[in-house]
Amino acid sequence: MKECRASWLQLGIVIALVFFSAAFLLYTLAFYGYLNPEGRACVFLFDLLPVIAATFSVAAVLALLRNFRKGDPPRLIWRLILVSLVLDLGAEFTWFVYEVLAGTEVPYPSLADALWLAAYPPFIVALALVITGSRKLGLPMRKGYAAASLALIIGILVAITLLVTRPIFTDAEASLLDKAINPAYVYLDFALLALALVVAMTFSGGPHGGQWFLLSSAFMFFSVADIIFAYLSWQGLYSSGNHIDLLWLCGYLLMGIAALNQREILLQEKVRFVA
Repeated sequence: MKECRASWLQLGIVIALVFFSAAFLLYTLAFYGYLNPEGRACVFLFDLLPVIAATFSVAAVLALLRNFRKGDPPRLIWRLILVSLVLDLGAEFTWFVYEVLAGTEVPYPSLADALWLAAYPPFIVALALVITGSRKLGLPMRKGYAAASLALIIGILVAITLLVTRPIFTDAEASLLDKAINPAYVYLDFALLALALVVAMTFSGGPHGGQWFLLSSAFMFFSVADIIFAYLSWQGLYSSGNHIDLLWLCGYLLMGIAALNQREILLQEKVRFVA
C-alpha cells in the first residue's frame, strides 16, 4: 500500500520532467529557426503548453485537498493556492481562445489580464500564512537568514524599479492603462517574490520545510518570469517562443509537485497514526 501511494509523487515527477523536456525541445527548435514560432502550429503549441501545465497543478492540489482533515494547518493555504491556480488556468485558456480558437490578437487589457491580476491576492495571502503560521506548520525560523533575505529583497525592489517600472512611468507616449496595469503586474510579482524568498530562506528548515521550499520556488519561477517578461516586452525584445516562457511552465509544474509531495507526507502520517 505504501508503495502504491508513493507512486503518485513519483508519477507526477516523471510526467513533469517529460513534459518540460518536450517543451524545452520545442522552444529550442523554434529559437534556432527549425520551427516558425509565428506559424499556426507553433502558436497552438506555445499557447497550449501553459494550459496543460496549469491543469497539472490544479489536479495535484485537488488531489492533495481531498486528504486533509478538518483543522489541518496547511489546509487553508492550499485552498487559497487552488483559487489562484484556477484563475491562472482560466487566464491561460482565455489567451488560448483568443489566439488559437478565435484567431485574433489578444486585446489589452483583456479578460486574461483580469483573471491573472485576480490570482495574485490569494497567492500573496497563502504565502503570508506560511510565514505567520510557521510554528503550527513546524517551520523553525532561521534568524541568520532573515537579514540576508531582507537585503536581497531591497536590492530586487531597487533593480526592478530602475530597470522595469521607471521606463514605463517616464515614457511620455505610454497610456494611463500602460502606466497602471504593467507596473501593477511587476509590483504584485515583487510581493510574491519577496514572500517566497522569506519562506525559502528563513522558514524552510526542519523536517517539514521541504514542501514549503518547493512551493516558494514555484512562486519564484512565476515572479521572475513575469518581471523579465515585463522588461522585455516594454523594450520590444519579447517574441513568441522565447525561452522565458519555460519559467512559467516550471512554476506550474513545481507547484503540482509541491502539492503531491505534501499529499505524500499526509498519507505517511496517516499510516503511522493507524499503526
